[in-house]
Amino acid sequence: MDIASVVERLIQERGQLDPLVFLQEIQVVSKTGLATWRQGKVASLQEVLQGDPLWIDGCLRQAARMARTLGLTPRTVEACRTDANGHRQGLQISVIHDPGREALYTTHYQRPKTGHGGTQMDLFLDTPETMLINDLIQAIVSHNASSADDLVKRLEENHPQNGALEELRPLIQAITQKEHWVHNPMEGIKIIQDEVVPCAQNALAALAGRYLNPFYRLFDRALMHQPFDPQHPNAHRSWTLEQLENWKSLAECVLLEEGWVQQPVLLQRRARALFQLKRLEASHQVWVQFFWGFPQQAAQAIEVQGDKNLKRLWYDFIDQVEHRENDAQAFPAWMLIHQPRLAEQREEWLEEVEGEIPLPGKIAFFLLADLLRTERESSASPESLALRHQLKKEFPELFLLFMGTVRSKSV
Repeated sequence: MDIASVVERLIQERGQLDPLVFLQEIQVVSKTGLATWRQGKVASLQEVLQGDPLWIDGCLRQAARMARTLGLTPRTVEACRTDANGHRQGLQISVIHDPGREALYTTHYQRPKTGHGGTQMDLFLDTPETMLINDLIQAIVSHNASSADDLVKRLEENHPQNGALEELRPLIQAITQKEHWVHNPMEGIKIIQDEVVPCAQNALAALAGRYLNPFYRLFDRALMHQPFDPQHPNAHRSWTLEQLENWKSLAECVLLEEGWVQQPVLLQRRARALFQLKRLEASHQVWVQFFWGFPQQAAQAIEVQGDKNLKRLWYDFIDQVEHRENDAQAFPAWMLIHQPRLAEQREEWLEEVEGEIPLPGKIAFFLLADLLRTERESSASPESLALRHQLKKEFPELFLLFMGTVRSKSV
């Protein structure tokens, strides 16, 4: 197979080199296989590739060398998918993590910025066909459906074999359906999430956000007075505001929802919004509530969304306990040992529900908070010793964590 001719054709057609499109062109992966991987149905991309892995890697290296020779600029595009809650999750290239090998599959090569490309690059890319594709992409990103339709007709007449046409059509179709989704936002959200987002990320790369944001703004208006439904967590403004990265409105939106502390999705979204607003203590307080009510879900979420300080505490914690899932509800107490300010002004940030049965993790947290306070005031006071005895009796594992920290500080 002539790798150079494949690379040349792809760059002429698209003005860029996408390694996954290249793999399809040399017939080592099918569209169905790529879709299966992007949906998270297989553990790694390696499972859907067909052929000798070393030969495939060699082809990617050859394609990359040619792209660099032609003056294209490398850009890493994260391999990820969007889960049912609209959060991005990383996808694996292979089970054995090899950064050098993964770079072959995630490095795209694109036209350099104006003024940074050589004469050869300009002559090679500025063909009528490539310019039509670039104009079409700009029309799609701007949601100019009529202009996009005209450009598609011109491409079909003059360059019917251009591979970009098939990939871009779903994006144009979504634009024409936009007004219909004003009255059927749940239908639109499902199509956007399942079909349009993966297509946009693949075909538009860095421009995907500009293309998708008008849809999110449309859904945001349509869902203005829609109450949160845990059966359809994305049919709510907290989801659209998260996609738009409007963190201030997202943080406020969650608070307007009655009983938000009983909804793990809303807890996670508010925690993320507060972190983005650099309100770290407030964000960690929401994580405390998340772990009290939904320890296993919080443990999974913290791996994906927790800030680096929170993750460091989490990994330190799971190194100290034997059964991570069973002990996750105690993690807020571990946070408190290292961040005593978490318990300050408790009446302002802890929402008490009338008739609520206190959660064990919550009881342990405040017992430890009282102990830490008395320890700071007088570690040998009768009150401090009494609280130590109570903690040891009611929460022996937490008492061991507390004493281990006290000993380490005294060394």
